[in-house]
Amino acid sequence: MLFNSPEFIYFFMPFSIAAWWVLQRMNREQDAQWLVVICSIYFYGWWDIRYVPLLIGNALGNFYLGQKISQTKSKTLLTVGLIVNIGLLGYFKYADFFIENWNALAGSQDSLLHLILPLGISFFTFQVIAYLVDCYKGYVSDFNLRRFAFSISFYPHLIAGPILHYSDVMPQLLGRIVFDARQFSQGLFIFAVGLFKKSVIADRIAEKVDPLFAAHTVLQFFESWVSAIGYGLQVYFDFSGYSDMAIGIGLMFGIILPQNFNSPYLANSIADFWKRWHMTLSRFLRDYLYIPLGGNRNGFGCGLFAAAITMIIGGFWHGAAWTFVLWGVLHGLFIGIHRLWMKAGIKMSEPLAIAITFLSVTVAWVVFRAESVGQAISIWKGMVGINGFAIPSVVSGFCQTCTQATLITGMEFVQGAILLAICLEYVNGQKAVQQLEPNFKNLAYFTTLFFTSIWLSGSHESFIYWQF
Repeated sequence: MLFNSPEFIYFFMPFSIAAWWVLQRMNREQDAQWLVVICSIYFYGWWDIRYVPLLIGNALGNFYLGQKISQTKSKTLLTVGLIVNIGLLGYFKYADFFIENWNALAGSQDSLLHLILPLGISFFTFQVIAYLVDCYKGYVSDFNLRRFAFSISFYPHLIAGPILHYSDVMPQLLGRIVFDARQFSQGLFIFAVGLFKKSVIADRIAEKVDPLFAAHTVLQFFESWVSAIGYGLQVYFDFSGYSDMAIGIGLMFGIILPQNFNSPYLANSIADFWKRWHMTLSRFLRDYLYIPLGGNRNGFGCGLFAAAITMIIGGFWHGAAWTFVLWGVLHGLFIGIHRLWMKAGIKMSEPLAIAITFLSVTVAWVVFRAESVGQAISIWKGMVGINGFAIPSVVSGFCQTCTQATLITGMEFVQGAILLAICLEYVNGQKAVQQLEPNFKNLAYFTTLFFTSIWLSGSHESFIYWQF
């Protein structure tokens, strides 16, 4: 069930939120939490009911394993838990990738498994890994199955994050959650901002960008830059839109989820970019990979090595393809160059630093989106002019889409400009609602964003990060 689908917006979300607050009002907090768990399982099963037992079984197994690890501080049990969870992810996500590469390397003809990837398994796996490690370190003290099931399955973040730690949600469930009208209105507003980002901006950009990556022809200079910059904008508005919607739904439940984006394209270095982009993933990679590899100690060289390995693994986590591995390699290389630059003590102006960072990220987005490494190389050639400089009609169409992101035939330019200004003012949705007051101006903004998102929704439906 998609956040931007009518059945979710008009039926599932209002029912689950209303039922939650009715039960809270009746002082039945435990029943309210179990209700949300059941709704979350239904939400997950809407996609494919066959994987519901996997979700439930994995959650139960990790809960009791974490409890045992906390009691015994057994490194063996922790290792077993990590192997089982990573192995489960590897089986569903990477089995065919390894078989394909083995066939190519050994010249064998082993059959592919053609497994369907369980929705959200990458995010779910990272969350339970963090839980098991925190249990081993003694950070977890609450072993209540109901609260654990709620925090693991809570449907706003279940499919594509934010990636939660034990401390993000479970402590909030210890006491009674009281309805707060201001917080609820903030949740509505940030949900509308996310819906606008996804339905109006990301999906309309995708209509111009997707054909370029699907084309079998060689892209020339302008087409290549449109595809690269366009996808960078699409993936940002798509994924940050999802995160805003998830955080907004959480606020409507009275639950605060962690921020996941903070204007990443204004970063002045690649390190700053990863502090702003998919922040909960960056936190996970830092705490459970980079630091254990010795990245925060043991000298400059060890730090470079740990950063490179972390980014490569982070790239491979995104998908079972060499394109994602190369994307991780590029970001590892960028981080290495940044650290060498900082060690040399060279300074540059803030605007130049932002421009170079954006350019680096944009170049890397090409291989992240490309169907193959060969296609990425071809687009990179186009970006430096090797493939020619013809100006195709799609460029003017894309530019019109970017500059008038909310416009369609029949809408006045002024109306579109107003809507775009609203979106830009609240582009960092969660940060904006911290100062949001339930007044007429913000009510007008919410109404405009919500109904414009429904009216002008693009042709795409699925969120990009659902495939990971």
